[in-house]
Order: sequence, then structure tokens, then C-alpha cells
Amino acid sequence: MKSPVPIAVVGASGYTGEELVRICVRHPGMQVAAVTSRQLKGKSLEETLAVGGAAGAVRFEDLSAAEVAKKAEVVFLALPHGVSAEIGGELRAAGRRVFDLSADFRLKDAKLYEKTYGAAHPVPSRLGEAVYGLPEIHREKIRKADLVACPGCYPTTAILGLAPALRSGRVAGEGIVISSMSGVSGAGKKLEAGYLFAECNENLRAYSVPNHRHRPEIEQELSAVAGAAVKVAFVPHLAPLSRGMLTSLSFPLKKGTSQTDLQKEYETFYQGSAAVRVLGGEALPETKRVMGRHGAELAVRVDDWTG
Repeated sequence: MKSPVPIAVVGASGYTGEELVRICVRHPGMQVAAVTSRQLKGKSLEETLAVGGAAGAVRFEDLSAAEVAKKAEVVFLALPHGVSAEIGGELRAAGRRVFDLSADFRLKDAKLYEKTYGAAHPVPSRLGEAVYGLPEIHREKIRKADLVACPGCYPTTAILGLAPALRSGRVAGEGIVISSMSGVSGAGKKLEAGYLFAECNENLRAYSVPNHRHRPEIEQELSAVAGAAVKVAFVPHLAPLSRGMLTSLSFPLKKGTSQTDLQKEYETFYQGSAAVRVLGGEALPETKRVMGRHGAELAVRVDDWTG
């Protein structure tokens, strides 16, 4: 058996970083060698995240990229958009593999990035170097990559739900509609009035319609899967949940596609996947079943009503 790979999580005090640390601690192939946070500097994983065992003794540090590179072979960046790009370059120059959880390397086009995120990309020449980190689509490329752009939350659900139908050519033209509901933790730990308990509890609302910043990411990856330009209508919602995401996808199918055809297409596509489960029978996805689990549920239905 190979020795666990020493890894570091840079920016581990946010929701994304915290969850990532928990996943890495449980992974037999990883050893958490370093976690960074200026806010939590000096505190241990045991006292902040209730992590037990040897990993619980690891303490948060405020480290430079060079210092992180000395401690870990693989580095996960859980930093704000616009911050990861330059740090990632230093780590790669030191021979480290980088997994970026921000949006800095998800889009391939510098102008589209600037339009979407309202700022010029710090290192636009590197945009084409990253592999989009959705294993169900790019597994072999990820194995060899030294820079992986981890997908956004909404794009993950949309791409997983649409990829089998698009790749098989069963989608008939345009008319893809994506309606997603996200838990409040998706907004991070920032203190804003719109995310206070009194505002979110017993309340469901749409936001950023029609130009949510995840739409270009969704269209970019779906176009790559389909081998042709794909456009979508995307309506995100904030749901009164702490965590979890439910996405409904509607799209026109080519005539003659049956429920059996589509079900088989999806089951074949995700056969052997440790993270994606295609439900059978009358079962439909529920957020409660996947909460806290590294995975997703999918169900497909062919509706002949509208032709």
C-alpha cells in the first residue's frame, strides 16, 4: 500500500475549506499536513472542527506559497475569487499539484471571465492550462493535471444531469431550462442581510436572473460535452436549507426516445461512478439523502405530454 499523500488546504476557515478538510481527513490516501487561515492561526483541527486522531493536532498557520510547498505535494485552494490565481502559479512552479476551488480557472476565455466576475483575470495566459475538475466528464485528464479547476455548485448539478443526454445526441435543439435550489451555506460565511436567519427561514426566492455567474460555466462545459454550442435558461433559487441542492432540468428530446432508452443511457454513463447514483423505479432525488455525503442522486423522466 502506498503512503498517504501529504496535502494542504489553503483558506480552510470557510464552509468550503471546512468541508474539504473533513473529506481529506477521512480519505485513506491523504494525510493533512497543513491548513492555513489567518483568522484561526494557532488553533487545532480538533478544537475547531472536532477532528480526532493525529489530524486533530494539525494547527492552522499563516503560510506563504513557498512554505506550503515544503509541507505538501498536493494543495487545495479554498480562497476567494481572484486570490487563487497567483498563489496557484507559485505552487505549480514548485512542482506541486493544485486543486482550485474558486472560480479563477473554470472559464477558458479571459474576456468572458472579466464580464462574468467584473474584474480582469490576474493571469489570463494560464486560463487554458487548467482541467475542469468534474471526474465524471474529465477523469483521465484530471489524473495527469497539475492544475484542476473544481466546478461550481450549480454547474455540478446541471452538468451531471445533462451530460448523458447531450453526449448521446438525444437532446433535440435548444430549449434547455435549468431550475436550481441551493441551501444558504452556498453563499459562504459572509455577513449580509439577505442571508440572515430571519430573511431565509420560511422563504424561497429566485436571484441573479437571468445572468447568474455560473451560467457561462455551465454553457462552456455542456458545449464541450455536446461538441456544439449549448445555451441554457438558468434560474437559481435560495432555499431555506442549511446545505444541499436540488436541480430540475427540462429539455426537448429527439422523437422516439423512450423512458427505457433514457434510463439506460444514464445508467450506462454513470456505471461504476462512486459519487453519482441513478435512481430507478418511481424514486426521485431528495436533498436529505445526500446531505453530508460526497455524492449526487439523479432520476430521469420522459414526458410525452408536450410532444
